[in-house]
Amino acid sequence: MLAERDDEPVGCARILDLTKIGRMAVLKEVRHKNVGSKLLRAAITKIQEAGNTPTLGAQITAMGFYANHGFLPDGPIFDDAGIPHRTMTLTGDPEKTLMPLDAESLRFDTPTLLVAIEPQITDGEMRINLLRLSGDEANWLTPRLCCYAATHGAQTLILEIPEGEVRFPLDPPERFACSFKD
Repeated sequence: MLAERDDEPVGCARILDLTKIGRMAVLKEVRHKNVGSKLLRAAITKIQEAGNTPTLGAQITAMGFYANHGFLPDGPIFDDAGIPHRTMTLTGDPEKTLMPLDAESLRFDTPTLLVAIEPQITDGEMRINLLRLSGDEANWLTPRLCCYAATHGAQTLILEIPEGEVRFPLDPPERFACSFKD
């Protein structure tokens, strides 16, 4: 897949066996302008339309980008071309999505809900204020927010919900494990 701006290539991604997204790259000067997000969403759509679950090998330093889109780490660190990576998988209900809203916010979509999420990071803690979610929505969203927080330098995720605060201690991205995958 190729992303172009003004008829010039600015990003690319490949899909292997209609299951794995690989070799995503975006020119430095157009990063943070949704080029990578659009490429990734297009690749996800193509894989899901084929009836498959998207996976990828994320550089440890890029795990946050993929966590922004709902991917969860799976398995140990592996080496690819001298760079540490982890496998990440987009699992769960395909009608639920987590994606960047802008440079500092996320959006969580379901068929009946659209929520803007504005994380606040202070002293190693990420705070996110959430409205009341159904059990199914909370079960899908919570591990993805934990991964997002871990890949953005937080040691603790604090979800502020109507019933009070819920605190999740986090491991760094290279050790982050999601024991409550759906």
